[in-house]
Amino acid sequence: MDGRGEIDRNLNSMGEARGLDAGPRLVQKLIGFGDCRTSNIVARIADEEVAHVAVGVYWFVSLCEKMGRAPCSTFKDLLKEYNVELKGPFNYSARDEAGIPREWYDPSSTNNPAKKDQLSEVYERLACIISMEKENSSLNATE
Repeated sequence: MDGRGEIDRNLNSMGEARGLDAGPRLVQKLIGFGDCRTSNIVARIADEEVAHVAVGVYWFVSLCEKMGRAPCSTFKDLLKEYNVELKGPFNYSARDEAGIPREWYDPSSTNNPAKKDQLSEVYERLACIISMEKENSSLNATE
């Protein structure tokens, strides 16, 4: 597989980030309708979406690094190429938790060095989690 195709496919998985934005609003609507059971289910799904998006971000950044490409400009180039317009409102706290740099999707963001340090911590933790999952899957395959 060529790296470009991998990046393109990974961009699709990062489309799940929209769930980070919509999930909490949907939860509130369901509560407003008096549907607490469904709102609890949607809240759990929205919480789990953070980890899914974080893995997508990690792999996207990893692929870009392997190809010698800057993740932010690559992401923006792909948005243009596929004619994707990212619209708010954005759930900044969930997107931050998932490790999506704001400069990727929010034109009003500024380059914040402190945020980059926090993101590198997120990427390091994700690398550790992915390594453990690979190890676990190889152990399960031999049983």
